Amino acid sequence: MTSDVVWWPDDPETDAGRVAALTVSYNTRELTAFLLWSLRTIVTWPNLEIVVVDNGSGDGSAGMLAQAADDGVCTLLANDDNRQHGPGLNQGLSHLATRPGPRPEWIWILDSDVVATRPDVLSAAVETARQNSAVLVGEPQFSQWHPDGVFGLFSLLLDPAVVWRASIEPFNDGGDPASDLLTSAARHGVPTAAFPFTAAGHVIHRGRGSLAAVHAAEDRDHPLYTWAQTHHAAHYAEVPGADQRYRELLARFREESHIV
Repeated sequence: MTSDVVWWPDDPETDAGRVAALTVSYNTRELTAFLLWSLRTIVTWPNLEIVVVDNGSGDGSAGMLAQAADDGVCTLLANDDNRQHGPGLNQGLSHLATRPGPRPEWIWILDSDVVATRPDVLSAAVETARQNSAVLVGEPQFSQWHPDGVFGLFSLLLDPAVVWRASIEPFNDGGDPASDLLTSAARHGVPTAAFPFTAAGHVIHRGRGSLAAVHAAEDRDHPLYTWAQTHHAAHYAEVPGADQRYRELLARFREESHIV
């Protein structure tokens, strides 16, 4: 798992205030485009870059993302096959760790079926981190594997200079890609802070976007195909009114967007 991971360098040149949003895409063409549109249209942050790892999508995502990269919307790391979510995140973080020039101060990990809905989402999350001297900021959610609660991976802000180190486990290729990283971070006393990404309407998490794509495409080669048959319906993090707000923003995106 760690053979191709590159950790954050010691004493890197950092572009203070720069945030790199990182997402992994696999056959979620419109959802990924919707996320990119929201980051560029709704979020107010003066120094935001976007990195997308595409896992060999065959639904037109690769071409859409290549065009978005050419237009300066994002940086695209295109894979020939599906490396899965966790390894894709490791690939994106390793890219940011090794490229020349100043590195981002923060990395904002997002699922491809998330949409940003408030302009202040980053300023509020970063301020929460700074006020609490935290290097991991996320929204607590229940997990059957972690009954005491764990941060949701769908929207997770981290300081790579502390978190992306050999002492902390990278993302894994299982159904809960952040479990090893969050568990080892807790074991090492990494300071964290809770932030209501979905509960306060800063983002909407449609939920199960990739599973919906697997189900719709009848992708029997996908390792989660069987699970997707009964777990592909959107849940919107069970936030009241989030589904209606999502539909309204999606309609606006479809009217305005030139990404797709």
